[in-house]
Amino acid sequence: MANQDGGENFRKAKEAWEKGRERYAAKLKPGTNLSGIPIKTVYTKEDVEDLDLDTMPGVYPFTRGLYADGYALTPWMQQMVFGFGTCEETRTKMETLVEQGMEGYFGHKVFNVVYDIPAMYGIDADHPEAEGNVGQCGVHLSTPDDYDELIRGWELETTNFSLITGENCLPGLAHIVAAAERRGKTPDALRGNSMNWYPRTAVQDIPSWEPEHGYALMADLIKYCTRYIPPWNTTNIFMYGISEAGATPVQELAYGLAWGKSVIDAGKEAGLEPDAFVGRLGFQVGVQSNFFEEIAKLRALRKMWAKITRDAGCTKSKCLHARVHIHTSGNVLVAQQPLNNTARITMQIMAAVLGGVQSIHSCSYDETIGIPTELSHRTALRSQQIMMWESGIKDVADPLAGSYYVEWLTDQIEQEAWKLFNELEERGGYMKGLKDGWVKQSIDNSAYMRKKAIKNGELPVVGVNRYVTAEKEEHQPFRVDYEVEKKAIERLRAFRNKRNAQEVETSLGQLGEACAKLKAGEGELMPTLIDAARKGVTNGEMMDVMREAFGWVVME
Repeated sequence: MANQDGGENFRKAKEAWEKGRERYAAKLKPGTNLSGIPIKTVYTKEDVEDLDLDTMPGVYPFTRGLYADGYALTPWMQQMVFGFGTCEETRTKMETLVEQGMEGYFGHKVFNVVYDIPAMYGIDADHPEAEGNVGQCGVHLSTPDDYDELIRGWELETTNFSLITGENCLPGLAHIVAAAERRGKTPDALRGNSMNWYPRTAVQDIPSWEPEHGYALMADLIKYCTRYIPPWNTTNIFMYGISEAGATPVQELAYGLAWGKSVIDAGKEAGLEPDAFVGRLGFQVGVQSNFFEEIAKLRALRKMWAKITRDAGCTKSKCLHARVHIHTSGNVLVAQQPLNNTARITMQIMAAVLGGVQSIHSCSYDETIGIPTELSHRTALRSQQIMMWESGIKDVADPLAGSYYVEWLTDQIEQEAWKLFNELEERGGYMKGLKDGWVKQSIDNSAYMRKKAIKNGELPVVGVNRYVTAEKEEHQPFRVDYEVEKKAIERLRAFRNKRNAQEVETSLGQLGEACAKLKAGEGELMPTLIDAARKGVTNGEMMDVMREAFGWVVME
């Protein structure tokens, strides 16, 4: 039976609470979260009385989640990042992860394959700048043979290939399309996603295209996939990179949403209807260590994206969805007492699940030391699986809904993020913020302030400025055998010797012409890249032509 005297009872309870804390209240130091939002010690119904909480999961604006019953139909995807050596070593890792129970929706296979640094920039194994880096921080994929091995034996219609390709995004997609064709499949048989994150130069000091050319390449991939691979997720809005660069959660949210809006604008300028492509955009979001702040950020993200997409002209429900892949934060992991990182990672997984995300990569505790070992990688996967099957937190959609604190914090983070978002839009939008360095400077300032707070002890980090131990802990990192570089070079040269050199030469000429047309605002590039992949042109050879056409700069 409802309490008819709720108002009076609350007044009395609040008076008793105030009286009970009179003797020490003045000594309390007000707290703040990572975004600088002041936090009280107690929240009540007074803090949410002006908020509209009459909503449900699966209903606009999706604050409580995209689906009516949360994870009841299927849990989130366990989408672990992996890749090292040549495709042979990475194939073994793929098969091992499948045996260990890593899976996507409804038991489908899901592979989150990271390229090594040379492959990310479109440099083949025998290039001088690749020396010492082949297969070291990812898998080296370059030739059609490599891509044939990557997809060999997997049922394409039920296997998700996420290609972490860096600037090599379009050639990478071209190669996997050509590999599918060699198996007798049309492109629409493929499932997976391209990073397509050319606007990431604000958060990573990397060589890349000039922003306007990067956006043209990004839009070209979206156009091709919208027409020929409708199930393919075309663009990863790289909020994780914003977070790792040192942004606060509010900055990550605001700048990530501005990035997303800029992608929608680019697609519309390329002639696409929003309902035709926006549903295949997704977010890769970082989760740091302030537990409730991260949950509130994820809830606010869905609400804000729903408004942005509707304002952009989307009418289909799936186009209003902010589909989120979580990468637990590597930025907050520390090399000191590395096993403690398992607690941080577990907390981040829990925040992601309570925040209602669609897929999760959980870091390994030793990532600050080197490539994860087999044990640490399996432990990171098991952390997700324990959360999934033992904790009970997936059984209820948005279980923190109605919490005075969580609802208030969701609203506060949304308000602060809109302020930054609108400021950036008034300055000309995300692409202009890339060009003039405003976004990067803002994030760099936050990164500096956080490092300063850790150094002076204001921001506690266990093992770094709290509970520091004198002894040096020994941890043997995983090492990739440098012989893989020799093997990759030998395979590359053997492949070049067996292909038709004249066809390759002709194809490279056609690719140069297609690049020139796209740069002039005409034509499409992806069909020519796919034809080049069919003819045996390598990733590096494609990228050489593209760099020559579009320019290659280091953003400062």
